[in-house]
Amino acid sequence: MHKHIIFILLLFCFSCSKSPTHFKGLAHTHPYHVQLGCSLSSREKKEIEKLLLDTFKEIDRLYNHWNPNSLLSTDPASPKLLPILVLAHHYKMITKGRFDPGLGVQLKLFKTSSRLPEGFYPKVYDLDGMLKGFTIDKIIERLTEKGYKHMYVEWGGDIRVKGKHPSGRSWKILIDKEVIELEEGALATSGCEEQLWDIGDTTYTHIINPLTGAMLKVENGMVHKVTVRAPTCALADALATATMACEVFEDASIFADEIKEEYDVDFWIETWDIKQ
Repeated sequence: MHKHIIFILLLFCFSCSKSPTHFKGLAHTHPYHVQLGCSLSSREKKEIEKLLLDTFKEIDRLYNHWNPNSLLSTDPASPKLLPILVLAHHYKMITKGRFDPGLGVQLKLFKTSSRLPEGFYPKVYDLDGMLKGFTIDKIIERLTEKGYKHMYVEWGGDIRVKGKHPSGRSWKILIDKEVIELEEGALATSGCEEQLWDIGDTTYTHIINPLTGAMLKVENGMVHKVTVRAPTCALADALATATMACEVFEDASIFADEIKEEYDVDFWIETWDIKQ
Protein backbone atom coordinates (compact mmCIF):
# COMPACT_ATOMS: atom_id res chain seq x y z
CA MET A 1 0.00 0.00 0.00
CA HIS A 2 1.14 3.58 -0.54
CA LYS A 3 0.76 6.86 1.32
CA HIS A 4 -1.81 8.22 -1.05
CA ILE A 5 -4.69 6.74 -2.97
CA ILE A 6 -5.27 7.76 -6.54
CA PHE A 7 -8.63 7.04 -8.02
CA ILE A 8 -9.07 7.34 -11.76
CA LEU A 9 -12.49 7.55 -13.34
CA LEU A 10 -13.87 4.11 -13.93
CA LEU A 11 -13.61 2.98 -17.50
CA PHE A 12 -16.47 0.89 -18.78
CA CYS A 13 -16.50 -1.44 -21.71
CA PHE A 14 -20.01 -2.72 -22.37
CA SER A 15 -20.98 -5.05 -25.15
CA CYS A 16 -23.62 -7.67 -25.96
CA SER A 17 -25.26 -9.83 -23.31
CA LYS A 18 -22.90 -12.75 -24.06
CA SER A 19 -19.87 -10.71 -23.08
CA PRO A 20 -18.80 -9.77 -19.57
CA THR A 21 -19.19 -6.24 -18.29
CA HIS A 22 -15.83 -4.66 -17.50
CA PHE A 23 -14.88 -2.15 -14.82
CA LYS A 24 -11.33 -0.79 -14.92
CA GLY A 25 -9.52 1.81 -12.86
CA LEU A 26 -6.71 2.54 -10.46
CA ALA A 27 -6.79 2.35 -6.67
CA HIS A 28 -3.90 2.70 -4.21
CA THR A 29 -1.66 3.13 -7.32
CA HIS A 30 -2.54 -0.41 -8.47
CA PRO A 31 -4.74 -1.07 -11.54
CA TYR A 32 -7.85 -3.16 -11.09
CA HIS A 33 -10.10 -5.01 -13.50
CA VAL A 34 -13.48 -6.48 -12.61
CA GLN A 35 -15.53 -8.58 -15.03
CA LEU A 36 -19.09 -9.66 -14.39
CA GLY A 37 -20.42 -12.43 -16.57
CA CYS A 38 -23.55 -10.59 -17.72
CA SER A 39 -24.77 -7.34 -19.20
CA LEU A 40 -25.99 -4.70 -16.74
CA SER A 41 -28.47 -1.86 -16.71
CA SER A 42 -27.27 1.70 -16.17
CA ARG A 43 -28.48 1.55 -12.59
CA GLU A 44 -26.60 -1.70 -11.95
CA LYS A 45 -23.43 -0.29 -13.46
CA LYS A 46 -23.58 2.70 -11.14
CA GLU A 47 -24.16 0.38 -8.17
CA ILE A 48 -21.05 -1.64 -8.99
CA GLU A 49 -19.03 1.51 -9.57
CA LYS A 50 -20.03 2.73 -6.10
CA LEU A 51 -19.37 -0.67 -4.52
CA LEU A 52 -15.81 -0.69 -5.85
CA LEU A 53 -15.11 2.91 -4.90
CA ASP A 54 -16.53 2.43 -1.39
CA THR A 55 -14.53 -0.76 -0.84
CA PHE A 56 -11.20 0.81 -1.80
CA LYS A 57 -11.95 3.83 0.38
CA GLU A 58 -12.87 1.55 3.28
CA ILE A 59 -9.62 -0.38 2.95
CA ASP A 60 -7.66 2.86 3.13
CA ARG A 61 -9.71 4.23 6.02
CA LEU A 62 -9.39 1.10 8.14
CA TYR A 63 -6.31 -0.92 7.20
CA ASN A 64 -3.74 1.21 5.34
CA HIS A 65 -0.76 1.63 7.67
CA TRP A 66 0.73 4.20 5.25
CA ASN A 67 -2.29 6.40 5.94
CA PRO A 68 -1.57 8.16 9.28
CA ASN A 69 -5.31 8.71 9.77
CA SER A 70 -6.38 5.11 9.19
CA LEU A 71 -7.88 3.16 12.06
CA LEU A 72 -4.90 0.79 11.99
CA SER A 73 -2.59 3.77 12.50
CA THR A 74 -4.62 5.64 15.13
CA ASP A 75 -6.32 2.87 17.12
CA PRO A 76 -4.88 -0.60 16.38
CA ALA A 77 -6.82 -2.03 19.35
CA SER A 78 -10.18 -1.07 17.85
CA PRO A 79 -12.73 -3.93 17.77
CA LYS A 80 -13.41 -3.01 14.13
CA LEU A 81 -9.95 -4.34 13.27
CA LEU A 82 -10.39 -7.62 15.12
CA PRO A 83 -11.65 -9.73 12.15
CA ILE A 84 -8.70 -8.92 9.88
CA LEU A 85 -6.16 -9.18 12.71
CA VAL A 86 -7.53 -12.57 13.76
CA LEU A 87 -7.21 -13.70 10.15
CA ALA A 88 -3.65 -12.32 9.93
CA HIS A 89 -2.63 -14.16 13.09
CA HIS A 90 -4.22 -17.35 11.75
CA TYR A 91 -1.97 -17.04 8.70
CA LYS A 92 1.02 -16.48 10.99
CA MET A 93 0.15 -19.67 12.83
CA ILE A 94 -0.28 -21.90 9.78
CA THR A 95 2.94 -20.58 8.21
CA LYS A 96 4.84 -21.12 11.49
CA GLY A 97 5.74 -17.45 11.63
CA ARG A 98 6.91 -16.97 8.05
CA PHE A 99 4.01 -14.59 7.54
CA ASP A 100 4.13 -12.02 10.32
CA PRO A 101 1.79 -8.99 10.36
CA GLY A 102 3.65 -7.31 13.24
CA LEU A 103 6.77 -6.08 11.43
CA GLY A 104 5.56 -2.60 10.55
CA VAL A 105 8.37 -0.68 12.25
CA GLN A 106 11.17 -2.65 10.60
CA LEU A 107 9.65 -2.55 7.14
CA LYS A 108 8.78 1.15 7.23
CA LEU A 109 12.24 1.99 8.53
CA PHE A 110 13.84 0.04 5.70
CA LYS A 111 11.57 1.37 2.95
CA THR A 112 11.77 5.02 3.98
CA SER A 113 15.39 5.34 5.11
CA SER A 114 17.20 2.27 3.64
CA ARG A 115 18.28 1.21 7.13
CA LEU A 116 18.62 -2.51 7.71
CA PRO A 117 16.63 -3.68 10.75
CA GLU A 118 18.60 -4.80 13.78
CA GLY A 119 17.78 -5.22 17.44
CA PHE A 120 14.36 -5.13 19.11
CA TYR A 121 11.33 -3.34 17.65
CA PRO A 122 7.81 -2.95 19.07
CA LYS A 123 5.03 -4.78 17.28
CA VAL A 124 3.27 -2.51 14.78
CA TYR A 125 0.88 -3.96 12.24
CA ASP A 126 1.69 -3.94 8.53
CA LEU A 127 -0.93 -5.91 6.60
CA ASP A 128 0.51 -5.32 3.13
CA GLY A 129 1.40 -9.01 2.76
CA MET A 130 -2.28 -9.99 2.65
CA LEU A 131 -4.27 -6.79 2.11
CA LYS A 132 -4.64 -6.92 -1.67
CA GLY A 133 -6.00 -10.43 -1.39
CA PHE A 134 -8.27 -9.48 1.50
CA THR A 135 -9.68 -6.59 -0.55
CA ILE A 136 -10.37 -8.80 -3.54
CA ASP A 137 -12.16 -11.31 -1.30
CA LYS A 138 -14.25 -8.46 0.10
CA ILE A 139 -15.26 -7.35 -3.41
CA ILE A 140 -16.18 -10.93 -4.37
CA GLU A 141 -18.21 -11.25 -1.16
CA ARG A 142 -20.12 -8.04 -1.80
CA LEU A 143 -20.82 -8.85 -5.43
CA THR A 144 -22.10 -12.28 -4.36
CA GLU A 145 -24.43 -10.65 -1.83
CA LYS A 146 -25.90 -8.65 -4.69
CA GLY A 147 -26.70 -11.86 -6.54
CA TYR A 148 -23.87 -12.04 -9.06
CA LYS A 149 -22.63 -15.58 -9.72
CA HIS A 150 -19.96 -15.23 -12.39
CA MET A 151 -17.12 -12.80 -11.80
CA TYR A 152 -13.41 -12.09 -12.19
CA VAL A 153 -11.67 -9.61 -9.90
CA GLU A 154 -8.04 -8.58 -10.39
CA TRP A 155 -6.15 -5.92 -8.46
CA GLY A 156 -2.43 -5.34 -8.70
CA GLY A 157 -1.84 -8.77 -10.23
CA ASP A 158 -3.81 -10.75 -7.63
CA ILE A 159 -6.93 -12.49 -8.91
CA ARG A 160 -10.01 -14.28 -7.66
CA VAL A 161 -12.76 -15.79 -9.80
CA LYS A 162 -16.17 -17.28 -9.19
CA GLY A 163 -18.42 -19.15 -11.60
CA LYS A 164 -17.73 -19.22 -15.32
CA HIS A 165 -16.84 -16.95 -18.20
CA PRO A 166 -19.96 -15.91 -20.18
CA SER A 167 -18.92 -18.32 -22.95
CA GLY A 168 -19.48 -21.18 -20.50
CA ARG A 169 -15.82 -22.05 -20.04
CA SER A 170 -13.70 -21.61 -16.97
CA TRP A 171 -11.83 -18.37 -16.45
CA LYS A 172 -8.36 -18.67 -18.02
CA ILE A 173 -5.37 -17.05 -16.32
CA LEU A 174 -1.82 -16.97 -17.64
CA ILE A 175 1.03 -17.65 -15.20
CA ASP A 176 4.20 -17.03 -17.19
CA LYS A 177 3.55 -19.38 -20.13
CA GLU A 178 1.15 -21.73 -18.33
CA VAL A 179 -2.61 -21.30 -18.69
CA ILE A 180 -4.52 -21.98 -15.46
CA GLU A 181 -8.28 -22.62 -15.58
CA LEU A 182 -10.28 -21.58 -12.53
CA GLU A 183 -13.97 -21.55 -11.61
CA GLU A 184 -13.65 -21.05 -7.85
CA GLY A 185 -10.39 -19.83 -6.42
CA ALA A 186 -7.65 -17.24 -6.35
CA LEU A 187 -4.12 -16.57 -7.48
CA ALA A 188 -1.72 -14.18 -5.74
CA THR A 189 1.86 -13.30 -6.58
CA SER A 190 4.59 -11.92 -4.37
CA GLY A 191 7.74 -10.66 -6.06
CA CYS A 192 10.52 -8.19 -5.53
CA GLU A 193 11.80 -7.08 -8.92
CA GLU A 194 10.12 -3.66 -8.66
CA GLN A 195 11.21 -2.92 -5.07
CA LEU A 196 14.99 -3.13 -4.68
CA TRP A 197 17.45 -1.18 -2.52
CA ASP A 198 21.23 -0.97 -2.96
CA ILE A 199 23.01 -0.73 0.40
CA GLY A 200 26.78 -0.90 0.13
CA ASP A 201 27.64 -3.66 -2.32
CA THR A 202 24.44 -5.61 -1.67
CA THR A 203 20.99 -5.36 -3.25
CA TYR A 204 18.05 -6.05 -0.95
CA THR A 205 14.34 -6.60 -1.57
CA HIS A 206 11.35 -5.34 0.43
CA ILE A 207 10.76 -8.80 1.92
CA ILE A 208 11.86 -9.60 5.48
CA ASN A 209 12.40 -13.06 6.94
CA PRO A 210 10.44 -12.91 10.21
CA LEU A 211 12.39 -15.84 11.67
CA THR A 212 15.74 -14.05 11.38
CA GLY A 213 14.77 -10.38 11.03
CA ALA A 214 16.92 -10.08 7.89
CA MET A 215 15.91 -8.41 4.65
CA LEU A 216 16.12 -10.71 1.62
CA LYS A 217 19.13 -10.27 -0.62
CA VAL A 218 19.20 -10.43 -4.41
CA GLU A 219 21.47 -13.39 -5.10
CA ASN A 220 21.38 -16.44 -7.34
CA GLY A 221 19.27 -19.16 -5.74
CA MET A 222 17.27 -16.73 -3.60
CA VAL A 223 13.51 -16.69 -4.13
CA HIS A 224 12.54 -14.07 -6.69
CA LYS A 225 8.80 -14.56 -7.24
CA VAL A 226 6.07 -16.82 -5.85
CA THR A 227 2.56 -17.40 -7.17
CA VAL A 228 0.03 -19.31 -5.08
CA ARG A 229 -3.37 -20.74 -5.96
CA ALA A 230 -5.72 -21.00 -2.99
CA PRO A 231 -9.47 -20.95 -2.25
CA THR A 232 -9.33 -17.30 -1.12
CA CYS A 233 -7.14 -14.47 -2.29
CA ALA A 234 -6.12 -13.39 1.22
CA LEU A 235 -4.79 -16.89 1.90
CA ALA A 236 -2.99 -16.98 -1.46
CA ASP A 237 -1.49 -13.55 -0.77
CA ALA A 238 -0.26 -14.48 2.71
CA LEU A 239 1.19 -17.80 1.54
CA ALA A 240 3.02 -16.11 -1.34
CA THR A 241 4.52 -13.60 1.12
CA ALA A 242 5.51 -16.39 3.52
CA THR A 243 7.14 -18.43 0.75
CA MET A 244 9.16 -15.42 -0.38
CA ALA A 245 10.38 -15.06 3.21
CA CYS A 246 11.91 -18.55 3.06
CA GLU A 247 14.79 -16.88 1.18
CA VAL A 248 16.34 -19.85 -0.66
CA PHE A 249 14.61 -22.18 -3.11
CA GLU A 250 15.21 -25.35 -1.09
CA ASP A 251 13.56 -23.95 2.05
CA ALA A 252 10.71 -22.45 0.01
CA SER A 253 10.04 -25.81 -1.66
CA ILE A 254 9.99 -27.64 1.69
CA PHE A 255 7.61 -25.04 3.12
CA ALA A 256 5.33 -25.27 0.05
CA ASP A 257 5.20 -29.07 0.25
CA GLU A 258 4.24 -28.93 3.95
CA ILE A 259 1.44 -26.43 3.27
CA LYS A 260 0.13 -28.43 0.30
CA GLU A 261 -0.34 -31.46 2.52
CA GLU A 262 -2.87 -29.60 4.66
CA TYR A 263 -4.52 -27.07 2.33
CA ASP A 264 -5.94 -26.98 -1.19
CA VAL A 265 -3.15 -24.87 -2.66
CA ASP A 266 -0.51 -24.89 -5.41
CA PHE A 267 2.80 -23.02 -5.67
CA TRP A 268 4.93 -21.66 -8.50
CA ILE A 269 8.37 -20.62 -7.20
CA GLU A 270 11.05 -18.75 -9.16
CA THR A 271 14.59 -17.86 -8.09
CA TRP A 272 17.02 -15.19 -9.17
CA ASP A 273 19.23 -16.15 -12.12
CA ILE A 274 21.71 -13.30 -12.31
CA LYS A 275 24.15 -13.44 -15.20
CA GLN A 276 27.68 -12.58 -14.13
